[in-house]
Amino acid sequence: MKRSLLVFSGVLLLAVLSVLPAGASPAGPFSAISDGNARLAVQLYRELGVKEGNLFFSPYSISSAMGMTYAGARGETAVQMKSTLHFRLEQAGLNSGFRSLNKILYENARSSGQKLSIANALVLTGGNVSDVYRKILTTYYDAGIFGGGLEEINGWVKTKTEGKIDRILEQLSANSVCVILNAIYFKGAWESQFDKKLTFDGPFKLSGDKEAKTPFMHRKAEFKLLDEKDFQALSLPYKGKTLSMVVLLPKTIDGLAGLEDALYAEDLKGWLAKLDKQPNRKVSVYLPKFKLETKYDLGAPFQKMGMKDAFSPAADFSGMGWRKGDLWIGQIKHRAFVEVNEEGTEAAAATAVEMVTKSAPVRDLVFRADHPFTFLIRDNETGTILFIGRVANPAS
Repeated sequence: MKRSLLVFSGVLLLAVLSVLPAGASPAGPFSAISDGNARLAVQLYRELGVKEGNLFFSPYSISSAMGMTYAGARGETAVQMKSTLHFRLEQAGLNSGFRSLNKILYENARSSGQKLSIANALVLTGGNVSDVYRKILTTYYDAGIFGGGLEEINGWVKTKTEGKIDRILEQLSANSVCVILNAIYFKGAWESQFDKKLTFDGPFKLSGDKEAKTPFMHRKAEFKLLDEKDFQALSLPYKGKTLSMVVLLPKTIDGLAGLEDALYAEDLKGWLAKLDKQPNRKVSVYLPKFKLETKYDLGAPFQKMGMKDAFSPAADFSGMGWRKGDLWIGQIKHRAFVEVNEEGTEAAAATAVEMVTKSAPVRDLVFRADHPFTFLIRDNETGTILFIGRVANPAS
């Protein structure tokens, strides 16, 4: 088999790189995948998020794309990937769990009238993979397999994300073997929509002495609100209440850094559990409209997190039909998009992995998000975090 470069690409916005294998029991795998996904979300948030600036990515898209890559890893490469990516299941169980979870996520969104699409593909760009690995991708990830280059790859991404991500890769190696694509697209309407007539321009406090003029949406309705010592957490459900956006708002203008320093997977899990137990109360909500577009190179963060062999000739991807040392990851790219307005939320993302060869008081409660905050979009039934981000400046 010709030595070459293998590119994996994934798109976020609820189009996933692939659909995992069937046959897993819901309880165990879902819990294990959702828990691992939350841990990866928090760790990548720390790695990607400098102390200032907007941040947005899809941990679920990344987990899905890397899950497909992990399916072809063997030996120490697989061990490092499993640890770094917080996979708590072996390869077969993970594949089955992802496929089943994708189906649940899709059905939850569909039953509540929201649009959530998951799409996967393997693009052969000059090389090949084994029949066994192909079978894994088609059986468990429902991946389409076709030949092509940059035009076909970026065209697929643009189509699957409804034009929100127009391209995931800028170039392919001369020795490219294939690209694994993960695309996720989500468009959700609020359970309680904001009235456009109430939207007004106001100051978003960037710091103690800086602010930006921003359109603020306003709505007084029944919401779940958690009031902690240093922050508030608000759950904004989408229609049908199967998915929601959770906003973590520090109580001080410059409090986001402290909140992020305290943000660990167990803390987040505890905060969300407490939020879910809150009664619905009338809250006067002020939330800025915002649109974020981001792109990341995930190679360095993953190596720093412990996934070293996969990026060197020490890599063992023999599960893809290549000899140990002949194939390794050259790059991992991720792009994401989110827009929040009066009607709801539209979000998208993409991930690409390139493999290379040798070469409360008694009054209305108020939630005023007029300074930097963290937010996430999750599936309420499974607890899966689909997107996570930081709004430092909604006007930028």
